[in-house]
Amino acid sequence: MISNLIQNEWLQWRRNSQVRWLTLFLILISLIALVHQLSYQSHLLDTRLKAQEDSRKEWLSQELKHPHMAAHFGNYAYKKPTSLQCLDPGLTIYTGTSVYMEPHRQNDFLFSKSQESDTGLRFGWLSPALICQLILPLFIILFTFNSVNGEFEKGTLQLLLAQGVSFRKVLFSKMLATFILFASFLIPYFLLTAILSYILFDGDLNLGSLLYLLVIYSIYCIIWCLLGVLVSAHIKKIGTSIAFLLLIWMFTNIIMPRMSANLAENIYPLITNYELKKGIKESIDNGLDGHDPKSDRALKIEKDLLVKYKVDSVQQLPFNFEGFIMQQSEDYSSKAYDLHFKKIFSTLENQKKVQTWMGIASPFIVIRNLSMSTCNAGLESEIDFQTQSENYRRSFVQNMNNDMKDNSAYNTFDTYRVKKGKYNAISDLHIENKSLIWLLQSVIIENIWLLVWSISLFILMFRSRINLIYS
Repeated sequence: MISNLIQNEWLQWRRNSQVRWLTLFLILISLIALVHQLSYQSHLLDTRLKAQEDSRKEWLSQELKHPHMAAHFGNYAYKKPTSLQCLDPGLTIYTGTSVYMEPHRQNDFLFSKSQESDTGLRFGWLSPALICQLILPLFIILFTFNSVNGEFEKGTLQLLLAQGVSFRKVLFSKMLATFILFASFLIPYFLLTAILSYILFDGDLNLGSLLYLLVIYSIYCIIWCLLGVLVSAHIKKIGTSIAFLLLIWMFTNIIMPRMSANLAENIYPLITNYELKKGIKESIDNGLDGHDPKSDRALKIEKDLLVKYKVDSVQQLPFNFEGFIMQQSEDYSSKAYDLHFKKIFSTLENQKKVQTWMGIASPFIVIRNLSMSTCNAGLESEIDFQTQSENYRRSFVQNMNNDMKDNSAYNTFDTYRVKKGKYNAISDLHIENKSLIWLLQSVIIENIWLLVWSISLFILMFRSRINLIYS
């Protein structure tokens, strides 16, 4: 009986010219979003590879100079995009794609797409993820707002019930028919995106992540199918039901994400970039506790070394004191950066937690976080990229400072030069993307909310009774 009801639903849609036009429009805007995102990712990939290659060539081809000056020539760290970012670019649009690494400081990310774009980016970056998260629910609403109350107005619902079909089966059939229809769009769309991304990224595709994305987006689709059918079943007037569904869409997909972001910023405000840099400078100059000036630290290190090696001056040390003290200064500044950036990362993570918990009122927030994380474009991935690049920066700067300490004499800053081949000994940076299991550890609550939404709506559907609604 359920299969007959589903087939009847599809037959009615096939006879409706408006449904055909809506379907064509959905396919059209989805293909536009896919082409747009593939074009952007292709350009980004080519630009990153060329920039990384050019940066390496410039590092290797620089003239032989003092190791610390060579370190100041710097290196660049470039994010390693994944093929799934063709589906959902996540935060990579806003956080930049590279970072310049040099001694003494951690630099900001460069070349953020949001810095290059106008205010239109505030409304969302056109991508397959945006289509599936924001636009697809609208189409589901258009297919379900009159699915039950429309049958009641035509009198066909009463005929079905008179033939012994339970009201629950009617609702389930309506929901399942809508879900199968949109799943027949969603699955090929994801597979097409995956195939084209696979070609673009030369076979770099995580099948486990792709399968997980298909599952969560399917559940998201089911949630909206259930919402549409339930509202149609509980509101007799068709005009009222579509208005109510649109209000739900606006609240969950537009208002709640904005409210959650504003609330998170108010509860856990971020300091300005000026305040951050000022705090780091004060920690370096005056000590992490504010009572350990830079000059006093240098004198203490010098005295300790003289006592340890039983010499009268730093010139008598078995290594170049200038290189040693330079690395000590580098280590201390790194501690200062760690102290302040830890606070920044903690604030960002707390902001995300606020938005995550508010996902109980918005499946859009839930699917957005899950999608970004799975595509290696969430907050944790951005922090991990900064951590990896910073670890590399410290390693290569230490390597150059140690060359100065071990191979040069005191007070030869203007005359000492690194040996040939030293630049080549500094390996290039290769960012490693995390596994799906690592990524999903940060979105456990979102997975729970997704199940809570779907299970709750299923319970409401199976507890719905015709005599309570259309009495």
